[in-house]
Amino acid sequence: MSKALILLAAVLTALTVTGTAAATAPTRETNVKSLSFVDDETCAFPIAVTVERIRTTTTFENGDQLRHVQLAVTSSANGKTWTDRDAYNVFIAAASPGTWTIVGEFTHARLVGAGTIFLESGRIAYDVESDTITDLHPGPHGTGSDPDVYSAAVCAALAP
Repeated sequence: MSKALILLAAVLTALTVTGTAAATAPTRETNVKSLSFVDDETCAFPIAVTVERIRTTTTFENGDQLRHVQLAVTSSANGKTWTDRDAYNVFIAAASPGTWTIVGEFTHARLVGAGTIFLESGRIAYDVESDTITDLHPGPHGTGSDPDVYSAAVCAALAP
């Protein structure tokens, strides 16, 4: 047998062994949720709300997860519309599942015809146990992360 054939056989054998020892491909699961309802608690007037969420979760062999989220919330009242369209990634390490790293645009609220009201994008950390968010660089339009401030802004924007 020639040296070239022996070398070729050795390379093919090595590639075959390497192929079977390669990491398992990550798994992906996509979850879509849509709902509509009338919110009659947030403001002094009813608000028609539509929520659309697409979440794709990728789980890697070591248990780490990546969740890509696209979220659209539309609130309408008195002929006015408030939209919040977000897209972000949530990284959850298997070694520390109680601390999530969130990267992207996770609050981008706009009043149709008036522009951005809240903008929060970048990188934040979320502690699951204490239910707290840490953001070292808040956005220029307020974070929208305080529910009372956010609700007051929605009510003011959609008021008659």
